[in-house]
Amino acid sequence: MKLYLDTGDTGAVREAMALGVIDGVTTNPSLVASTDDSYRTVIANLADIVDGPLFVQVLADDVEGMVEEAHGYQQWADDIVVKIPATREGFEALGRLRETGVRAGTTVLFSVEQAVLAAKNDATFVAPYVGRLDDAGSDGVGTVKRIQTIYDTYGFETEVLAASIRNTTQAVALYEAGVDAVTMSPSVLDDHIPHPGTDEGVAGFEADWGDRGSPLTE
Repeated sequence: MKLYLDTGDTGAVREAMALGVIDGVTTNPSLVASTDDSYRTVIANLADIVDGPLFVQVLADDVEGMVEEAHGYQQWADDIVVKIPATREGFEALGRLRETGVRAGTTVLFSVEQAVLAAKNDATFVAPYVGRLDDAGSDGVGTVKRIQTIYDTYGFETEVLAASIRNTTQAVALYEAGVDAVTMSPSVLDDHIPHPGTDEGVAGFEADWGDRGSPLTE
């Protein structure tokens, strides 16, 4: 299972990478727009920090524009994966990009049907939006499970990358489902760490040790 960080904040990425658990970073125009830098600058900065793929999303809404942007993104860093929306134009652009060997997949994905089309188009990944599916009254985690089952059944190599993760409850449900990958915000990643039992245990060890000093002292 791969764990990606969903952000354009290089400081947050640097902190997360220090944990040793992050496999790459996913970005989108909204995340980058929240910074003061250009998309290219954000990706260049991330490339200096991240040892793994950087997911970059197209902004064009026509086939030619998507293909042009996708090829342009390949010049920004060595490990670029392009995000293409699950639209008619997007599927056509995806097919053209995959024919030329560009790593690209489908994002803003909301249905099993879209996921099947993406896999048939040799998508590198699909990114179903778990939280937004829930917002729309659907079962986000359930949709991801169905996609994963179909992919496993047919042997599709497309990675199921669950996105729009709102909390650790959703994340754990996806882990249990055996999903290929999950991307989450720095805040949801941070919520994986603390637990009252851990705090209590550490405090107990410190209290029992008292003023004995460093354990390295002979």
